[in-house]
Amino acid sequence: GPVIAGDAVEAFGVRFAAQNGSWSRLGSPADVPAWLQARFAPPEGSTLAVTTSADDLLAAMPWASAPRLQCAPADARPQTSLAVTTAFAGVAETGALALYPRAGAPMALNFLPERLVIVVRAADIVATLDDFWVLVRARFGSGLPRGLCLAAGPSMSADVAMTFATGVHGPVELHALVV
Repeated sequence: GPVIAGDAVEAFGVRFAAQNGSWSRLGSPADVPAWLQARFAPPEGSTLAVTTSADDLLAAMPWASAPRLQCAPADARPQTSLAVTTAFAGVAETGALALYPRAGAPMALNFLPERLVIVVRAADIVATLDDFWVLVRARFGSGLPRGLCLAAGPSMSADVAMTFATGVHGPVELHALVV
């Protein structure tokens, strides 16, 4: 199998960026709201609605530190142009993030917004797909989720007249935040 030399997080980031995604390595989950506000928030005096998945990692973030973002869980508001969710794993070999539908995080959350930010813990990035499947079996056992999605960059296609387009089957922008 493939060998990932060095830091798996850096190898993941290089591969993810090569597939037109952007990525940043942050010091802690507490840094996420400030990063989001700096990157996406509208000018002073206005706010941006953000849909978030309902999970412990996002719920524990200091959202009050980003007052120009109005965050609400996916089950509390219609889809917005910017969504934030979490991945349970990342794969350095492919530059992919693993997502699955769960309460408060419907699979549509990963495909409908124009811009999707996916937060993943550095400790959950594995070197190879073989390592990923070991992690999947350890996490889910025989109770695999209904859907499992590996997101490795923004949606891209050249299906129509061989003309390259992004955002055809999912977000136009995909951002990975490694914490």
